[in-house]
Amino acid sequence: MRAKEFLSEGMNQQQRDSILNKFIEFTKRRLELDSLPEITFTQGFERSVHHHSFGGYGNNKINISVSNRHINDVCRTLAHELVHYRQDLRNELDDNAGDTGSPQENEANAMAAVVMREWGQMHPNLFAAPPIE
Repeated sequence: MRAKEFLSEGMNQQQRDSILNKFIEFTKRRLELDSLPEITFTQGFERSVHHHSFGGYGNNKINISVSNRHINDVCRTLAHELVHYRQDLRNELDDNAGDTGSPQENEANAMAAVVMREWGQMHPNLFAAPPIE
């Protein structure tokens, strides 16, 4: 998908979903996952305001808030939460795993950055995308 395909009218849900599905498959391969958790993309701000976060992982489910965010920001959050899913599969999560500075949180931040650098090199056109409506 080229940036000029959605610049005039903004990114619609079909375009967003197409990009996110490709990103999920890319990240699944990159993290060497055999399976995926349930992933939900949420419109609105209620979840983010309540949890003070744009994404979360728990009970084999990922929830990502997408409203008024850049697609690459959404992808980075998704990569971060998929790292937590991988940690869960490896029994590496504990009650303090989500704390700032914990080994699990640091790994999720670092791996999300690596995934996004690789994704961005493969899809430089996405940097020109408008925010998701």
